[in-house]
Amino acid sequence: MVSLLALQSSLLARDAADVRTGISPQLQPIHSRQARLRKGVTPSVRLRGGQCRAQQGVTSPPAQNGAVGTTEEVPMPIVKIDNQHDPFATVVTIEFGDRLGQLLDTIAALKNLKLNIRRAKIKAGAGANKFYITDALTSEKILKSARLEEIRLTIFNNLLKYHPESGAAIGWGASASPVTEADPLHPLGTRDTPKIKTSVEVSEEESGTHSKVSIRTRDRPGLLTDIVHTLKDISVNVISAEVDTEGPVAKDEFYVTYHGEPLNPSMATLVTNALQYYLQLAEVEREESY
Repeated sequence: MVSLLALQSSLLARDAADVRTGISPQLQPIHSRQARLRKGVTPSVRLRGGQCRAQQGVTSPPAQNGAVGTTEEVPMPIVKIDNQHDPFATVVTIEFGDRLGQLLDTIAALKNLKLNIRRAKIKAGAGANKFYITDALTSEKILKSARLEEIRLTIFNNLLKYHPESGAAIGWGASASPVTEADPLHPLGTRDTPKIKTSVEVSEEESGTHSKVSIRTRDRPGLLTDIVHTLKDISVNVISAEVDTEGPVAKDEFYVTYHGEPLNPSMATLVTNALQYYLQLAEVEREESY
């Protein structure tokens, strides 16, 4: 009888405590779970609490090449081929911001063209990378326009292969002007003014032994050989050339003679007109081809 009374007293005391806290015995598991949810901790998180704490300190990696929502500006690819400043080798300079690395692929590609790399200056970061090259068979500088163009195109093809983003800055394969509303006088549409205007300048060198032809035009594959063929068609001899390509712009210099002499005024005018005509003709054919 005493034990029964003690059990009833214990039950009454526990119920009284639950009343004070406002939680019934049946709702205690639910209340405990709700309390954990308010604290942001789920049962699954509690089971792997150590892992959760480690994950709370990890943030998502930043977007590649800059902050989220921004894109890094693509540097301008520059390729220069110089036959003037070194008496024993053709100097090839390559620049593309700080993205080129050790240029092992370019070195292999140049060797596949049967070229010797006598020495090289490779920049670890941004800067000009220079290769001093000669023909593997003759150990001489590269003077033929076809070989120079082959070197230039090989370098650009490597850039496009290993750095596809460079394609946006190279002027090859650009689409023609968009078709506008039909015009009775211009059924094919009006042709926009080229963004890169072709210019040709002829000057006599101080030595008096040859002339320099400076050309600025839109770059394209085969440009160098086309220029040399145009000069040969009017009996102008190309002694050497310096080929600079900066993105879509070609800035080339040719050192030439006419029957062993510098160009006289009439020949300088002929060279200027011939190059202007053929370069602009090629530009028109490229833009209006369909």
